[in-house]
Parts: sequence; C-alpha cells; structure tokens
Amino acid sequence: MVGPRNVQALVLDQLFNRDGRWYLIDDGDCHTYLESPHTRIALDRLVLRAHLSSRFGQQMGNTCVGADFASNVTLSGKLRGSGHFLILDDIRIDRVDDESARSALDLALKVEPQLIPRAAKIDLTEFVTKDALTAAGSSARLDEFRILGITTRPDSIVIQFDLSMSVP
Repeated sequence: MVGPRNVQALVLDQLFNRDGRWYLIDDGDCHTYLESPHTRIALDRLVLRAHLSSRFGQQMGNTCVGADFASNVTLSGKLRGSGHFLILDDIRIDRVDDESARSALDLALKVEPQLIPRAAKIDLTEFVTKDALTAAGSSARLDEFRILGITTRPDSIVIQFDLSMSVP
C-alpha cells in the first residue's frame, strides 16, 4: 500500500526531478514546466495540483519569441502498472485558474496536440527495494519485481506485485 505522503514523494523524486520542476516542454528558452506539486488520489486517477510556468513561442537564435504565461493548474492521470512502473496514463488538464493561460494552452494544444505528455512513468523499484530489503534483511537482493494490479482508494494506492529476492 502506498499512502499519500509516499505518492507525493515518488512524484516529486521522479517527475519533478529538475530543480523541483517537471518540464512538459523544454525547447531552450521556449518551455512549459510545472512546479510546487501537491498530489491526491481520486477514484482511479492521480490528481496533481501545481503551478504552471510557460514561455510559448518560437525559438529564434538564443531566445524564445513569444509570450509568458503562469497559472495554477490541476492535471490528472489514470493509474496503471506495467512491469516495475506505475504509469500515469491519459494525462489531462482538468483546470487552469488563469483564463489567459487557459486560452493560450488551448490554442497551443490545437496546433500541437502532443505538446503535453499523455503518460508518465514512475519507477517503483527503489521504493519496493527499500521496504522489501528492510523486511528481509540488509544482505537480501531484489532480483525481479513486477506489478500485477493496482487499486486506488481515497487514502492510498494498493499495488499487487510479484517479486523474487535472493540472499547470499
């Protein structure tokens, strides 16, 4: 079972791994990133509230010719497992607080639908290794880890998995 604090920590460590930012677009000075995330679990989706900072435009030489936008946003993604990854799939923007930022984002997505990633991977190996190896003893080694199923609850994500370990 992965509780809210662990979900928040996993998201921060693996998605917001560049100075606390998750870059959705990183084209030099033209960029869109999220920062200051807060996660929660709702039905079968992970909800992410964060601050969006963006410089939409065209890269010309060493600069981006365009406009700056910023807003608090809410995104969500459907949770599923694949191998040792927790997949945040079907990512969508559920809310943009600032109307001009919403309009710019809508326009950008019409021009370039793949502008915002539709999926993201969170590797659970380190998380499981830490807990499993602590329980098995410090000399144990995780050989294989595979997610079998995921169930979301209002207060946690229940992950069913198969693992094999070896002890020298």
